[in-house]
Amino acid sequence: MIEQRTIHGGASDQEGSHPMKSLILLLLLAFSGAIVLGAISVFLGLFVAGASIGNLGDALSESTTHVGFLKIVQAGSSIGMFVLPALLLGIMEKREHTYLDFKTQVNPSLWFMVVAIMFFSAPVFEQAIKLNEQMQLPEALAGLENWMKAKEAEQERLTNLLLSDTTYTGLLTSLIVVAVIAAIGEEFLFRGCVQGILARWFKNPHTAIWLTAVIFSAIHLQFYGFLPRMLLGALFGYLLFWGKNIWLPVLAHFINNATATVSVFYLKRQGKSLDELDFSEQIPNYLYVISLILAVVLLYQYYKTATKQNTRSYGKTLD
Repeated sequence: MIEQRTIHGGASDQEGSHPMKSLILLLLLAFSGAIVLGAISVFLGLFVAGASIGNLGDALSESTTHVGFLKIVQAGSSIGMFVLPALLLGIMEKREHTYLDFKTQVNPSLWFMVVAIMFFSAPVFEQAIKLNEQMQLPEALAGLENWMKAKEAEQERLTNLLLSDTTYTGLLTSLIVVAVIAAIGEEFLFRGCVQGILARWFKNPHTAIWLTAVIFSAIHLQFYGFLPRMLLGALFGYLLFWGKNIWLPVLAHFINNATATVSVFYLKRQGKSLDELDFSEQIPNYLYVISLILAVVLLYQYYKTATKQNTRSYGKTLD
């Protein structure tokens, strides 16, 4: 007998707890996880760095001596804030909703399409970054703009510190922290849980996808990268909505973060700054158009292939 059900962005559409209750529970789990795992990772990081709690300020300084400390804290915080809350919510509400679907069959071609989509869409996101960086607020909002620039500088400093180790061991640990853990954690929490909860709330998967993308971008507190990160979030959301398996957006997220990490690594190995990561001036404008067209075509093919698979699995088109 063919099972018939409708799935909206990761959560099965069944009667159960109100979405607000699920969202509050998720926030409490994320807050608690961030505190507990964050504290544990700080002590573990200090131990690895051979420092004491009194040297915490030094461990946070701009010194490559304590890069290991920062990576441990970043990894622990990500696991506590993103990975564990998503898994725990899935366990606590498993009788009512499915947030993290690991079992849905995936057409093998979808994995290759995800890789191709990320490759051909990269120049498009590069243009979105440049457009976002031109943002200027009115004079009346000068205070807000200064705060936004300060947060941007703070995040840039942290990124520089995390990726400052130019050994191949440093590259491996950077990939684990910045690409693997971040991709799994953020996709589990945002696409798996938040998007699923909002889809139940609004009864509209597209509204859920874009609202989740906005939240996903805003929580990074990098306002001069808000637009490209929101578009990325929406892309990840549709990869899950159509493909139904959480590992599809995880793969896309990993590719995005890993590509940036490796690019920064080789720049630093050559003694260059992150500002030289901008390749837009070297790419002719017509290639951006070609890149956009190919990305859209691939995304449409992904949708058609995934829909065909879903129709076979559930007995109806899921869109």
